[in-house]
Parts: sequence; structure tokens; C-alpha cells
Amino acid sequence: MQVRNATKFLLVLAVLFLLGVVLAQSTEQKKAQYDEKVRALKDVSVKMSAQGITTDEYNKLKEQYESLNGEILKLQDELNSDQAYTKKMNDAKLAYNEGNTLFKQGQYDEAVAAYDKSLALDPSNSNAYQGKGLTLAKQRKYDEAVAAYKKAVEADPTNYAAFAAMGKAHYDNKDFSNAVEAYQQAVDINPQRETNIYMLALSYNRIKDTKNAIKYFTMATQVKPDYEKAFNSLGEAYMTDGQVENAINAFEMAISIDEKYDEAYYRLAAANNKTGRYQEALDAAQNCLKVTKKFKGAANFEAGTAAKKLGRLDEAKKYFEAAASDRQWRKSAEYELDLLSKGL
Repeated sequence: MQVRNATKFLLVLAVLFLLGVVLAQSTEQKKAQYDEKVRALKDVSVKMSAQGITTDEYNKLKEQYESLNGEILKLQDELNSDQAYTKKMNDAKLAYNEGNTLFKQGQYDEAVAAYDKSLALDPSNSNAYQGKGLTLAKQRKYDEAVAAYKKAVEADPTNYAAFAAMGKAHYDNKDFSNAVEAYQQAVDINPQRETNIYMLALSYNRIKDTKNAIKYFTMATQVKPDYEKAFNSLGEAYMTDGQVENAINAFEMAISIDEKYDEAYYRLAAANNKTGRYQEALDAAQNCLKVTKKFKGAANFEAGTAAKKLGRLDEAKKYFEAAASDRQWRKSAEYELDLLSKGL
């Protein structure tokens, strides 16, 4: 399936390229024919003006003249049509480029207008629909953005970037089932874009399809072996699926890629606590505390849990007290402190 889509993608690109080449060659050929016939017409005109020609000779030359003149007029019409088409396509490209510039400048309403102008001239431009969709998504007009992306993939069914952008619009709009469908299309067309694979896995995760989430997080790490974020998310998915040993391996891979990856340290600590590896859990939690701001509460709680299990109660108390300063962890930490105060 993936090979067939990739082949189709390359064929479409080749066809588009050849169409441009053929049009250019056709126009050049017509210009050459036009010039040749104009020269021939001049020669016939000179012969018609020559002295001493007979009436029959003159009439034959006149027929040639009229035939050449008709052919010249036809070629002129065709060349004018080619030039008009070329101008139209150039104007469409200018409007498209203007839309891109306005998008980068944050002038989103103006960018949409420029993309619409381009599409009015060239409704087959998949990239212009995609640019319009990206702009509408920036304005959080997700339904309109999706409609534009659908036009983009209708114009070019191999435009995996438009499918991915459609997936993101659905994801940001919390429409995770449709996000899965769009990202799946993007990945089927181009299975080498790790960010699209990762987002497909996240989308599966959001609809609680853990098996497919694991499948595509794994695929993302295969495409990009140093993708630490994918390893961390893979570990989370394994934890959800009850595969704690695989989760630990994934978290350790994330940390081996980025030794300051605070979230991976915290989740590794939690996984080790779950398997009774309390010293490893304490080490991971302490490493997290060295580098984190965001996960201080979580890391302190996991460190307290590990220290308590190791019988280091004073140390556990210190960690739980630190965790209690984090609003998210306060209730759990205070519960553990209450147990410690009772000798439990």
C-alpha cells in the first residue's frame, strides 16, 4: 500500500513536470512555425509583385498567400491563447506567494484573500488550498480549515502535507477520530515523516486505542532512532497497556538520547516504583529533580514513595513535604505524610 502510494506520488509529480515542459515546447514550436510562415508569406508576396508573371502563376501564388495568411492568423490566435494562459498562471503564482508572505507576517485575513485570488485563477493549485487551510487554522476556524484541506487533497490526492495539516486541525479541535483518519492518510502516502507518524500515534492514544498508539510510536522511533519524545510517549503507552518492562526500556531510551529529559526521568521513577525497583526509582526521581521545573511535584512524590519503601523515612518525609507544595500533588503527598506520622 505504502509503495503504491509513493509510486503514485512520483508519477503525479512527473506528469505535472512534463505538462509544463510540453506547454513550453509547444509554444516554442508554434513560434518557430509562425516565423517560418511569415517568411514564406513575404517570399510569396515578392513573387506576386514580380514583373512578367502570367495570370495562372499569379493566381497560384495568391492561393498560397491566402493559405499561409490563414495559417498565420490561426497560429497567432493559439500563441495569444498560450500567452494569456501563461499570464494567468503567473498571476496565480504571484497571488499565492503573496499569501505566503502575508501568512508569515501574521496578516491572516489578507493572506486568505490572496490565496482565494490565486485559486480563482488556478483552482487546481493544491498548495494554495493548503496555505488557506493553514491560515484559517491559525485563526482557529477549524471547520473552514478542514474544508480547505479537503479541496487541497482533491486537487492532489498525494499531498500528504495537506492530509497531515487536516489531521492537526481535527486534533486541535479535539476531533480525534477524524484526526486519526487524516494522519493515517498522510502516513500511508509518506511513511518517512516521523512527526506525522507521532501525531497519528497521539491521535490513536486520545481515542484510547493503545495498541495502535504503541504501533505508531514504535514506527516513529524506527524512522527517527533519536526521537526522544516518541520513546517517552511509547513508554507512557506501554504503561497504559500494563507492559511495564517495555515502558522502562522506552523511558531509558529517551534518557539515553537526552540526559536532561525531565519527564522521562519522572516516568521512569514511577515505572520502577511500580515494579518494586525502589533504588532505581529514587535515582531516576533525583535525576529529574536536578533538571526539572515542571515535574518537581511529581518527582518529589515518586522519590518519597521510593524512600519510604527503602525504609528511609526521614528522607521520604522531606520529599513528600516538597511534593505537598505542588497543588497537583498536595492531596496525595499530605496523605502519605499523615501515614508516616502514624508510623504506617
